[in-house]
Amino acid sequence: MDNKKQISVQINQNKNGSTKHNSTYQSTLEDYIRENHHPMMDDDQVFKRKYTPDSNAFNRSKKPSFWSKYKSFIISACTAIVIGSFLGLVMLNIFVDLDPEEVAFEQNTSNNQAVSATSDQSDEEDNTTANAQEGEAFQSETFDFFVTQAGVFTNQSTAQQLVQDLQEDQIESMVWTRDENFHVFVGLKSTHEASKQFTSSAFPSNYELYGGKEWHIDSASISLSEEEKDWFTGLESLLDEMIEGNMDEAAINQWLADEPSAVSEEIQAISAEVESINTTEDEQASQVTLLKILNQYENITNE
Repeated sequence: MDNKKQISVQINQNKNGSTKHNSTYQSTLEDYIRENHHPMMDDDQVFKRKYTPDSNAFNRSKKPSFWSKYKSFIISACTAIVIGSFLGLVMLNIFVDLDPEEVAFEQNTSNNQAVSATSDQSDEEDNTTANAQEGEAFQSETFDFFVTQAGVFTNQSTAQQLVQDLQEDQIESMVWTRDENFHVFVGLKSTHEASKQFTSSAFPSNYELYGGKEWHIDSASISLSEEEKDWFTGLESLLDEMIEGNMDEAAINQWLADEPSAVSEEIQAISAEVESINTTEDEQASQVTLLKILNQYENITNE
């Protein structure tokens, strides 16, 4: 028993060495992570995420203004107007500068193409036409006056019925056809005021009459013989005087005496009306007769 040796045992020696080794490894790993990735937090540190609030984050988007919404359209429209106006002025100046006597265009009936003619050719053709019509063409006179209208109808029979009704009340009237309408007239004066005054004083109140209606007869080119021209010119002078209210009986008789031997039926009808107006004493009836003469005059010029 004395030969026995003491045995000493170290406990946890390997454990302490392993712990030291693990601690060293952990320290090395944390350093590596800090250097190559993101910093490590200590035990007493708390990760806090910082937010940067945006004051406009919850605000609604503003509605675009009218200008910003339609700016491109407005600019385009204005540009187009400016360009179009400029080009229009340029084209207008081009056409204004053209002399109409230098170039004339006629329609070629064979191939429907426009062909040009010089001003000398046009003048020559005009002179030929004028020479052919010399002694026949007569330019009639224009007449302006004011009438008293009893009615206007689209049916001739209705207009004639009104004429009969007026005749029963001792009112003369006539029907003037124009533009497919039938006007019933009962008076004529040279001015608007005179027509209004005559309408209010010369007719009974039970009729709705319209005084001061302006009436116009256009000038026209008519075919007359040389004798008829002179006689027709005398008629126009008489009509001017009659419209002004001057009934010169001597002038009317002289015009009737100068009637050519051969006149058209239309001119003969005017001559008959002029002869009757010379014997009419009632003012209102004379005005209606004058209206009939002027109506026949218009019919001749429109033929």
